[in-house]
Amino acid sequence: MLKKKWWLIATLLFVCALIGFFMFGKKAEGPGARATVKKDMFRDIVASPGELMAENTVYIQGPPLQANQIYEDVKIQDMVAEGITVKEGDYIATLDPAVVNKKIGDVTMELDRANTTLSQTALDTTLQLRESRDAITNQVFGLEQKQIALQLSKFEPPATIRQAELDLDKARRDLQQLEEKHKIKERQSIAKMEQAQRDVARHQKNLANLEELKGKFTIKAPKNGLLVYVNDWSQGGKKKSGSSIRSWDPNLAMLPDLSSMLSKTYINEVDISKIKKGQKVTMGLDAFPEVKLTGIVSSVANIGENRPGSNAKVFEVMIKLEKVDSILKPGMTTSNNILINEVPGKLTIPLESVFSEKSKSYVYLRKGNAIEKREVSLGKSNDEVVIVEKGLAAGDEIFMSEPASAKENAIVPIK
Repeated sequence: MLKKKWWLIATLLFVCALIGFFMFGKKAEGPGARATVKKDMFRDIVASPGELMAENTVYIQGPPLQANQIYEDVKIQDMVAEGITVKEGDYIATLDPAVVNKKIGDVTMELDRANTTLSQTALDTTLQLRESRDAITNQVFGLEQKQIALQLSKFEPPATIRQAELDLDKARRDLQQLEEKHKIKERQSIAKMEQAQRDVARHQKNLANLEELKGKFTIKAPKNGLLVYVNDWSQGGKKKSGSSIRSWDPNLAMLPDLSSMLSKTYINEVDISKIKKGQKVTMGLDAFPEVKLTGIVSSVANIGENRPGSNAKVFEVMIKLEKVDSILKPGMTTSNNILINEVPGKLTIPLESVFSEKSKSYVYLRKGNAIEKREVSLGKSNDEVVIVEKGLAAGDEIFMSEPASAKENAIVPIK
C-alpha cells in the first residue's frame, strides 16, 4: 500500500513539471538579463584613452651638443634603473664620448694649423717690413746724394742746375711714397697677425669647450625626485641604455612632481569642437579598474597633428586631476570620459539592447509572457546608453541579448 502511494506522488510531480514547462517554457527560452527603460539624466560624453604625466617636470638632459657644432646621435652607454628615487648630484647616466673625442681631434688639428699659420704670418710680415725699411733707408741715402749734387751744380749752367733740382724733387717724392707704403704694410701686417691670432684663440676656445663638454658626458641628477625614462617615438620605446640622444632632443629622463598630475589625451577632429576648457572629466585606470578619478579639461590644442601610425588629425587635450592618489605614476593609461552636456528627463536604454536590420533599429520588448520585436527611434548616445525618442515608455522591460524564440518575429513599427 505504501509503495503504491509513493508511485502516485511521483506521477503527480512529473505531471506538474510538464505543465510548468509548457506554460513557461517559451519565456525560459529568452535570455535572463533584462533592462528597464528609465527616464533619467543623459550624459553626453566623449571617451578617449590618455596617459598620466606630471604637470610640472624637471627634465634631465644631455650636454649642449648643438652649441658645440655636434649634430650626430650620442649613444647612452649606461643609465640607472627607472623608478628609483634619486637625490641631487646622484649619478644618472654615462654617454659614449666617441663623437666628442673625434671632434676634439679635429679641432686639435685645426689649432695646430692655426698656430703654424700664425708663425708663418709673423715671419712673412717681419721680412716684408724689413725690406720696406731698407728701401726707405736707401732712398734717404739717395736723397742726400741729390741734395749734394744740387749744391755742387750752382756753378754749372742753368740747365744742369734745373736737372739737379728735378732729381732732388723726384727723390723726395719717392721717399714720401715709400714711407706711405711702409705705413700701409705695417697696418696690413697688424691685420694679418690679429686675424691669425683670432683663429688660434677661436680654436683654443673650441678645444676648451669640447674638453668641458666631455666632462658633462657623465650625467647627474639636478634635484631630488623619482626617475622616469622619457619616450622616444622614433625608436619605439623609452630612452634607456643603448638608446641615443640627439642635438635637437637632449632629454634622456625626467623627475616629475607627483603632487599635481595631468592626463594627456588626443581627440579626433570630429569631436574636438565639443571639447572646451573647464569641462568635467571622469576617468579610470587600466592598471587599477577599481580606482575612479575626476578631473577638469585644462587646455585644448588649436592645431592638429598626425600621431604615429595614423593619417587622421588629432588634437592634444590636457586634463588636470582634481585629486592625486599615491598609486598614480607617470605613463599609466587612463580611460577619460569628458562630459559635454547633461540632458534631463530622457528615456535611455543600454547600447547592447539595441539591434538593427537594414535601416531600422529595434529592441526585444517583454509583453507579459511574450516577446515583441519593437522598432525604436534613437537619439544621442554615449559609451553606455542611447536616448529613445519613440517606441518605448518608462518602465518597459527589454532584453539585453537577442532571444532565439523571437529572432524571426516581424518588427512592430512605431505607432
